[in-house]
This record gives sequence, C-alpha cells and structure tokens, in this order.
Amino acid sequence: MPAKKSSGGWKWIFILLLVGGAFAGWRWYAQKPSGTAIDYKTTTVSKGDITQVVTANGQINAVKNVTVGSQVSGIITDIKVDFNSPVTNGQVIAQIDPSTYQQNITQSDAELANAKAGLELAQLNLKRALALRKSELIPEAEYDSTLVALHQAEAVVRLREAALSKTKVDMERTTIYSPIDGIVISRVVDVGQTVAASFNAPTLFSIANDLRKMRIEAMVSEADVGGLEEGQRVTFTVDAFQGRQFRGEVTQVRFAPMTNQNVVNYTTIVDVNNEDLKLRPGMTASASIIITERKAALRVPNAALRFRPPPGAAIHGTTNAPTTEKPQMEVATSGPFAGLPIPPWQGKGERRRPTEQERATYESSLTSEQKEKYQQVMAEMRARFAQGGGSGGSGGESGEPRRERPRRTEPEGPRSQTIYLLEKEAAAAGPEKTVLKPVTVKVGISDGTNTEVLEGLKEGDVVVTGTASSAASATAPNAPFGNPFGGPGRGR
Repeated sequence: MPAKKSSGGWKWIFILLLVGGAFAGWRWYAQKPSGTAIDYKTTTVSKGDITQVVTANGQINAVKNVTVGSQVSGIITDIKVDFNSPVTNGQVIAQIDPSTYQQNITQSDAELANAKAGLELAQLNLKRALALRKSELIPEAEYDSTLVALHQAEAVVRLREAALSKTKVDMERTTIYSPIDGIVISRVVDVGQTVAASFNAPTLFSIANDLRKMRIEAMVSEADVGGLEEGQRVTFTVDAFQGRQFRGEVTQVRFAPMTNQNVVNYTTIVDVNNEDLKLRPGMTASASIIITERKAALRVPNAALRFRPPPGAAIHGTTNAPTTEKPQMEVATSGPFAGLPIPPWQGKGERRRPTEQERATYESSLTSEQKEKYQQVMAEMRARFAQGGGSGGSGGESGEPRRERPRRTEPEGPRSQTIYLLEKEAAAAGPEKTVLKPVTVKVGISDGTNTEVLEGLKEGDVVVTGTASSAASATAPNAPFGNPFGGPGRGR
C-alpha cells in the first residue's frame, strides 16, 4: 500500500509540472514581440500623359430628322418607298385616295358657275336700273338696291373661287412628297390603311437628311457642366462596336436644365462624323468629354493619395518637416482630419466639444502645412453649419461633418494632399528598418487612375499605395487562441 500511494503522488506532481510548463510557455509566446512586418505596396513616381474627362451618356440621332405627315384624311392607296430607301426633295413617296377630293372639286366648280351666272344677272339689272334712273322712272332707293345686289354677286363669285382653290389644294395634298434629300428611317403606314387628320397630322414617315453627319445629345450632370466648352474633343463608344472608339466635338452646351428624379442635367450636343455609316439613329453612346490634358506630367496613382498608415506603422517625422522631440501623435486615417494628428478630444473613443485652450494647444503643435489644412477644415465646417448643413448626423467639431456627394469638376487651383514615401532607416542593431515619410504635395488634374503632381515629389520617388498584409495581421497578438484566463493576449 505505501508503494501505491507513493506512485500516485509522483503522478500528480508530474501532471502539475506539465501544466505549469505549458502555462509558462504560453506566457512567453504571448509576450514575445511580434515579428510580422507590414508589407507595403509601392510604385515609382513617373512621367506620363494625363487626360481629365467628364463622362456622359446620350442617344445618337441624325442632325436633321424630318417627320412626314398628312394634312388630309383618306385611305393609303400606294407607297413608293420603304425602310432605308434613299429619297430626294420633291419625290413622291405615298398616295392617298383622291376620289373624295375630286368630287369636291366638281361640286365647287359648279357652285362657282352658279355664282358667275348670278353676277351676270346682277350686272344686267344694274344696267337697266341706271337707264331708268336717268329718266327718273324709278326711285333712287331702288337703284341703290340694284347696285348692292351687284356687289353681293361679285362677293359670292370670289367666295366660290376660294372654295374651288381650297378643294384643289386638298386634292394636291393627297400626294405625299419628300420634303428633303435623305434616307427613310421609319415607315408607320401600309397600303389600305386609313389616316385621319381631323385634329393633328398623322405621322407617315421619318426621313433623316444625311446619316453621314450625326450628333449625340449627351446628358451632363450639374456637377460637371462647369468644365464644358464648345470645341472640346470627345471620344465615345457604342455597344455595337465595343472594340472601336469614335470621335466627336462639342458644338453646344444648352442652358435649359433637364430634371429627372431631382437630378439636374444639361443637354450637350456632340457632332459626329459617320462617313462609314456604322452609327445608326437611336444608339446609346458612352461619351468621354476631354476637359484638360497634360503631356509628360509627373504623376502618381490615386491609391497613393488614399493611403493612410495602418496602426503600428513606423512613421519618420511629420509632413515635410524634420523629426522633433515631441511625442508622435497618431494620425487620423479618415474623416475631415485625415492626414492630421488625432485631436485629444477625439482620441480613445471620445467625442466631445474641445475647450479654447485645448484647441489652441493642438493647433500650436502642428506644422505649418498641417496648420493650414486644419484651419481650412475648420473653415469649411463653420461654413457648412452656417448654411444649416451641420444639424443631424455626426457633424460638429467633436465628430465628422456630414458627407456630401463628391464632385468631379476641375478644381480652381492646385490642392494639397499627403503622400507617404517608403524609406530605409538604419537601426542601432540589426538590419535596416522600413519607415514611412509623409510628404505634402500639390496635385492637379486626375484621369481617375493617376493624378498630376505639381510640387513635392520628383521622378523616381517610391510612394506607398497600400499594404499587402492587413493591419490586423500586422498587429494581432501572437496567442492564436487568446488568453483563457481573461487577461490580454500579449503585452503592449
């Protein structure tokens, strides 16, 4: 029995040693500094062409498109043209049954003859009345009545002549002529169909004057119309020829607004040369209007302008300034203060209104470039509140202002942005350390992919566009399963 008790005691001691060793190993692993380095995506600043464009959609139509109708009613007895038929000015293209109008002419002609006979009788009566009046055999009143009857007969003759002319005009209108030279693009009637022109002229054909000259009626939003001018070059594509790019020119930017679902657009006319007749009326064109071009401009990808350092990134100094002895503050990566140190009243999850002393202390800690940007942000926020835009949401100094729809119009002047360069910094011991250096640059136009750099960079600089590994993986604790005892996974 004593031997068995001794064996059981050693067993429990062995189990306790295993548990203690496992716990000690876990604590050592959890407190070990992370060796995962942030892998940055970079690109080299280079020169190239940048074209700033405004995109719009519109329908392609002929420059001159005439709708041919009928001013008289009747049955279509003959159609001499069809779809895509070339026509000339004055060519007969359709015929309406003229029987009714021929009978109207016969009737009007007979009424005119009757009126002329009445005129002859009135003339004879006046001749007799004149002779009798000279002999004073009839009173003057009777002579006057005979004279008035003659004038009435003359008026009736003119009235019947007008009615005859009208019936002849209606008769001529039963023959439909082409009003222009062109191509028939639409025919909406058939032989035997009755057209009624009681209240308006029914449409029979649509004729395009010259399909070699087309135009696009593009709808440009109010945010982009400020950069449009007549004479600007346009490139566009259509679904029928996706691999081909067509060209045109802006000839008119109309002042009349077109509002659809509270979106204001302006019609922009783009003239297009269609010598090969590939483009057809009604096609939808996706147009790019060239606003500004830069040749051999220094440019960076737009991703470099959007990049903000992830938590734990090593940043060397402040924007365009040498490293100071002040403790480095965490840089905001989003919101209106992006690129600036996070204000104390917004740090650690706080959202409160700062005091005047806190605001003054924060502003004095900024570099000249940062101070300029901070003052600009504050001015924009005050202006927005003055216009009533700060109510609701998270607006105010203690939070981000309400976001508005981005506008893609060309800025009035260069604007400042913060870009991060990738540099190597010598360490006291061990290999070189990768650090980020913030640089304030002035940028110009953008083509949606690259942006022109006016100041702050030179050709060959290496800028950061993103991270290959997520920020979470770069700063995650080493303990894969967390701390089962409720404490932190690793030391900080």
